Amino acid sequence: MTDLPFPTRSDAGAALAGALREYGGAKDTLILALVRGGVVVGRALADALKLPLFPYVVRKLGHPGHREFALGAVAEGGSTFLDDATMQASGVTWEDMEPVIEEEMQELERRKTAYLIEARPELRGKTIILTDDGAATGASLFAAIEDLRKAAVKKIIVALPVSPPDTVARLKEKADGVVVLATPEPFEAVGLWYGSFPQIEDEEVIRLLKGQ
Repeated sequence: MTDLPFPTRSDAGAALAGALREYGGAKDTLILALVRGGVVVGRALADALKLPLFPYVVRKLGHPGHREFALGAVAEGGSTFLDDATMQASGVTWEDMEPVIEEEMQELERRKTAYLIEARPELRGKTIILTDDGAATGASLFAAIEDLRKAAVKKIIVALPVSPPDTVARLKEKADGVVVLATPEPFEAVGLWYGSFPQIEDEEVIRLLKGQ
């Protein structure tokens, strides 16, 4: 049983590495960390498992009239995930979301340019450990998984410190493996399960990706 809250994202990543020991030093295996918070977890994983770490940029897609209310996500390869049931309940159409998608794609491109410290290797045929600091709805991860399937990766392992049980069940339908340390209910928000959960700025993301 994992003790909650995790003190920090780095502590969560170190604990997660213990559950992923079998991948330590594995050939043709990469860690892709969702930016920004996932990069802190990813750095701890990469250091413990001796695996290369790269950023993966995904932007949440908010309700046009209330952008904090996420309806889906768009990933850097162009895959877009929208929760149809939530959209219908909110009275939002795909057409309503088009300006939001366009705006978030612009920010996504900015972040790709800012964060890609070194070029990622070809993803085709690779085993990918896809990580973040947690997942509430899983929208960002679903968009990333669709991207990676299009890139013809060999295997996708989703690795998270914390996520609600229903999201974990849906992730298991999409990924080849799912490792989650804690599945509390009610969940509410990822940040509730950390003692310290500060905003991660671009400068720290870049520092972590450089291995500093």
